[in-house]
Amino acid sequence: MSAIAATKPARRRRAIPWLVALLIIVLIIGGAGFWLASAASAAINAVGALTVYRPAAFIAHDGCNYQPAVTGAIVTPGDSIRTDDKGRASITLPDGTLTRLAGGTEITLTSAHFAKDGNLHDANFFQKVGRTFVNVQHLVSGASFKVQGQAATASVRGTKFEVLVTGKGCVAAPSPSPGGKPPLADGSMLVKLFEGELDLDGKNHVHLTSGQQATADPQGNVGNPGPIQPDPDDPFGAENEASDASNQGTTPGTEQVFVGNPIHNGETQTYSYSFAGGGIIKAALAWPGSQLQLKVKAPDGQTYTGDGDSPIVVVVNNAPAGIYTILVIGVSGLGAAGETPYLSVSALEQCVSADIDQNGAVRRGLTSEDLGKNIDVSGLSNLDLTIFGNSLAGAIVTGSGTYNGVSWTGTVVVFRHGGLLQIIAVQATVFGVAIPPEQTISQIGSVIGQDPNNINLGFQVDRLFTCNGVILIDGRTVG
Repeated sequence: MSAIAATKPARRRRAIPWLVALLIIVLIIGGAGFWLASAASAAINAVGALTVYRPAAFIAHDGCNYQPAVTGAIVTPGDSIRTDDKGRASITLPDGTLTRLAGGTEITLTSAHFAKDGNLHDANFFQKVGRTFVNVQHLVSGASFKVQGQAATASVRGTKFEVLVTGKGCVAAPSPSPGGKPPLADGSMLVKLFEGELDLDGKNHVHLTSGQQATADPQGNVGNPGPIQPDPDDPFGAENEASDASNQGTTPGTEQVFVGNPIHNGETQTYSYSFAGGGIIKAALAWPGSQLQLKVKAPDGQTYTGDGDSPIVVVVNNAPAGIYTILVIGVSGLGAAGETPYLSVSALEQCVSADIDQNGAVRRGLTSEDLGKNIDVSGLSNLDLTIFGNSLAGAIVTGSGTYNGVSWTGTVVVFRHGGLLQIIAVQATVFGVAIPPEQTISQIGSVIGQDPNNINLGFQVDRLFTCNGVILIDGRTVG
């Protein structure tokens, strides 16, 4: 939805040293002449951030040499992610494109690049085995997103779809269905399309529209599309219902999801969500069946309770600032194996300049004007900074100006992983001559005294997104 109009909240002005240094180095010092002797670099690799909802998940930087992975790990082109039968994880790209992994899944980010304007130019995954759900943000003209299986390739634009590949990965095949019989022959690929359009290419080409699925056999023969069929082994149906419910009427980019361990009768699982006030909190809980209860405890001590069929939705209006405690309670009918709860929490936030620390919750709202006011460099003139539009999981900042008579331009992407930030320079020019962005990154590190891949803001960053040209950084104090 569009951002709400609101009066700017009261705030305390603080220095933003990491952004000041970023802009001075990438967008200004880059015009210092010694770059002119450098050749332009190749396309800049895009990276992803790993979230582990439920262990175990593993990462391999070279083939099948998997090591345990944790939330916040950076996934670079060539890296593979694997979940065991109980593991659940996701990979988020800087534009907000999300790939969720079910248990027993193995996938490789084979390539990903930024365009010179900071948008995602291309991303390609190879899914060895297992089940994924992908929500691709709308790609700019000429960009592409592909998932390749053993027998076929799915190509999409701005689409929600699911891929199931049967067979064996580096370690083992996923567990069979409860009936003991795998749904497809090894090497087959099943694609379900929930929104948008999709091309599925093997030995032949099939075009899917919303609500359709198609299967490629191990030889790459793609069958005719048909309506999506119910699948009791598919965990993503209920999860999508919860996400859709919490996202309705809230600010894109505020969603956080939690996948719990199987819950049993009488058990309680606890999660938390930071919110600096000025809007609403909306929590949605989904699960396969039986009866659960959802409770949201606000920082002011009030508790809001929801019951009923999946998904349960609880809304806190005029939500006070602070850390919210969210309880998922098993009530009855859950059985000996329990059931996996999926929780989605979102908020309605004011997309305005802000500098708030209240009750443990933090919000930084940065406009182009805020960035410009924090730069005071002798010899700098004609400064023009722009924060681009809307993004679910990052920010694109471009700048231009003159430094001691030298004209320059630059583009950077700011990206969250774990509770930290990463700065990626994707384009810079001096007198119209391209310079290698990777060289500017080393200069950033030397000035700010931190690794540009792991910037610590002094608080845990829970969410970073762009809302109508405002960078919103939400988090919580630690310690």
